[in-house]
Amino acid sequence: MSKIVAVSCSPRSDAASSRISDAFLDGAMGLSTNIIKLHRLTSLKEIHDCNMCQNCKKVGKCTIDDDIAQVLDDIWNADCVVFSTPVYFDGACGLYKLVEDRMESFMAENNVSKLPKGKKALLIVTAFNPETKLQNISKKMSRNIEKFGFDVMGVITYCDHMGTRPVDDNPIVLQEAKKMGLTLRNTPVV
Repeated sequence: MSKIVAVSCSPRSDAASSRISDAFLDGAMGLSTNIIKLHRLTSLKEIHDCNMCQNCKKVGKCTIDDDIAQVLDDIWNADCVVFSTPVYFDGACGLYKLVEDRMESFMAENNVSKLPKGKKALLIVTAFNPETKLQNISKKMSRNIEKFGFDVMGVITYCDHMGTRPVDDNPIVLQEAKKMGLTLRNTPVV
């Protein structure tokens, strides 16, 4: 049994990053005994930015009491985390950045990760345009996720070219995501 957490940072549940994340979860779910939890960050009522108070270094976890605290707990306890975000203004959207900043609580004072070893991550990064920026943005995000102690199992990028190539019209990228999810099934695929 694996615990899989999806952190969807898109403000739209039907957006490309959400659809690709859903395809991954579909692959991981099937008839397996995996436990899957989905956090759509836009549904959270109270969220706060990291204020670098460094209390997490003393206490061992983020001390900000808001709805992101449960997301961080679920990330800590997961075997695999799917981070999905659209690109806005040459970087991940603000909700993704907020979670990434709050994951500072996963780092010890010596800047080494405290996360349990072997935790996997999948990054899903989408954009309207231009496609060339997606690679640089996803590489930077991947480096940060690895610094937090995750083993990045893959990065899926997708550009819908200003809405002219909806992800639902591209079965290849959805199949790639589902195939990655299938690798986490703990029962045979029939």
